[in-house]
Amino acid sequence: MYKYTKKINLKTGTAWRFCPPQDAIDADVVRNQTFRDGRAARYEIPRLVEKVEAFRRGDIIAGDIGPGSTIIQVYKYYTTTTHFKQLAPNSQTTYDSTMDAVFNTRIGSKRLGQVKIKNLTSANCSVAYEQWCEDVSVSKGNQCARILSLILNFCVSIDIIMYNPMSKVRKRKHETRDTTWTQSQVEKFLDVAFTKFEWRNLGLIALMCYEWAQRPTDIRLLKWSSINFDERKVKIKQTKRGATVELPISDEILAMLTQQKEDWDFQEYVVPHQRPSDGAYRPLNINQVSLIANEIKEAGALPSELLIGDLRKSAINEMIDAEVDHLAIMSVTGHQNIASLNPYQKHTYAAAKSALERRNK
Repeated sequence: MYKYTKKINLKTGTAWRFCPPQDAIDADVVRNQTFRDGRAARYEIPRLVEKVEAFRRGDIIAGDIGPGSTIIQVYKYYTTTTHFKQLAPNSQTTYDSTMDAVFNTRIGSKRLGQVKIKNLTSANCSVAYEQWCEDVSVSKGNQCARILSLILNFCVSIDIIMYNPMSKVRKRKHETRDTTWTQSQVEKFLDVAFTKFEWRNLGLIALMCYEWAQRPTDIRLLKWSSINFDERKVKIKQTKRGATVELPISDEILAMLTQQKEDWDFQEYVVPHQRPSDGAYRPLNINQVSLIANEIKEAGALPSELLIGDLRKSAINEMIDAEVDHLAIMSVTGHQNIASLNPYQKHTYAAAKSALERRNK
């Protein structure tokens, strides 16, 4: 008889009940299982017993991971945890894409993803960090370091490793992107975008991002079910924080959306793209947005550094400059606290002049 296993007689025949120690169950290493097929029992139970023994030796700490697990294995296990599943879908996608870059970073003769977690050193992390910064950008390097550090802290929390080696790596400081659009640049971009049918959907995305101060991702994913034409308002559930905002639709956008609905209401997305591979209608992806935007900027002789994502920031800055109440701005942007608007605050001559004139009244 196998270890941790009982042979039981059922009405339907003989079965084998695998009953591992409770501590191995609590650590999600194994679970109670019943095998009614003798061949399956002979194959599976020895493997389960070995997992329990590995857990007892300390080779496995939780689930299928332990000090001897690779960084890829650890991350795959982390994605099954409640903490990861509670992240917004957009954040989960960011974690996946960032960790994919981490896995493929070469450290000597190995890729970082294949390094065992117990063998990862601060020196390894420092080499990887410098590669991320040099090959892409300091911002990308800091993002990779931040998410890898989170995974390593998770390993510390379940006693797989004693300390986080990434915490000893000295990070570079990167300048926050502060590029914004002027109103004339927005108008020029839209004028050009609406001259061609193949550019029209991106023009509409840009207009709604700017008019409603929303992120391109949320506008790309916008569905007709979110728009109430009778009440002239749109409801947007933001992917980054999960906040829901309700916003009015201006006459200009209402007219464009009405025309858009006449052209595209046979499918669910407001600004769709027809996928060439199968003809399915899907949202424009980030790369498509970037490519089309570059074509429009080139045709309109606009600065190449302007990004569609900067339109939200431009709109928020305009509301702040217009001295709109911060709580009202938050109702538009979906920010959860006033401090979140601090990065948009700029020390400008116009603001200083206004403040001094008010004081002297």
